[in-house]
Amino acid sequence: FALLGLNMQNLLAASQLKIVTSTSTFASIAQEIAGNEANIYSIASPNRDIHFIAPTPKDILKLKKADVFIHGGLDLEIWRGPLLDAVGKTDLMWPNGERQIDVSKGISLLEIPTSLSRVQGDIHVFGNPHYWIDPMNGKIIAQNIAAGLSKLYPEQANFFAQNLQNFNRKLDEAMQRWEKQMSPYQGTSIVTYHNSWPYFAQRFGLKVAGYIEPNPGIPPTAKHMAELIELMNKVQIKMIVKESFHEKKTPEKIAAATGAQVVNLAQSVGENKQNQDYFGLFDYDIGLIVEALSIRHEGENSHA
Repeated sequence: FALLGLNMQNLLAASQLKIVTSTSTFASIAQEIAGNEANIYSIASPNRDIHFIAPTPKDILKLKKADVFIHGGLDLEIWRGPLLDAVGKTDLMWPNGERQIDVSKGISLLEIPTSLSRVQGDIHVFGNPHYWIDPMNGKIIAQNIAAGLSKLYPEQANFFAQNLQNFNRKLDEAMQRWEKQMSPYQGTSIVTYHNSWPYFAQRFGLKVAGYIEPNPGIPPTAKHMAELIELMNKVQIKMIVKESFHEKKTPEKIAAATGAQVVNLAQSVGENKQNQDYFGLFDYDIGLIVEALSIRHEGENSHA
């Protein structure tokens, strides 16, 4: 097996498999499956809102030369279509291009809308696309990548399968650690800025009680903020989750009125030095959540 893996790595190195991914998170998982010999380039900056990326001429050039394009499917990357039109390679096009891998296949999607209206804000027609924030969905993403690469490069299928097995084993071990860290806080209510966290909340037993955005992508009104503050004080919600790319003035104002703590969580791999792969993403986020909630937890116990 070691010799087989070495031979496959040599084959990959010789051909220098060129993979382009839409996000740094998918790049991290693709690296686990394709190995370090694959050349992987991700388009979206991890510090930007994934929905609103402006691809560059460099991105177009990278995709023109790519062997494989890995993306989130659905309507996660609204810029994906125009980018691929500029590239002009039908085999990279969604949904039928043979050299594109849609990692959303097989995901149990949450919040599939029953009706479509612009009044509802930036609505996602297929369901909430932030599915990678449940680490167990990382297994499905990895499986899709391994299957897609194996179909394109059947002579290396065993190599990809072995790497998938290793990734799943590491993820299972990490899940035990993360679930143990989060278990004392199951049932805790939080508020989030954008509706990015339902998969994470479902996995770890948090309750998202409200959003700073009244609808996705819609700025909060004074009336909405007053209602949210009232809810938070009534239910004693002491944690506001936001991404780094969202403005901080509004959540800090709400936090000041409720005694809540604003916690900046990462949505993507590579947003900071502590979060450099898919495992680091959850180590980082869960570490911050536990730190914030444990302080709150200790404070409650001291008043009991």
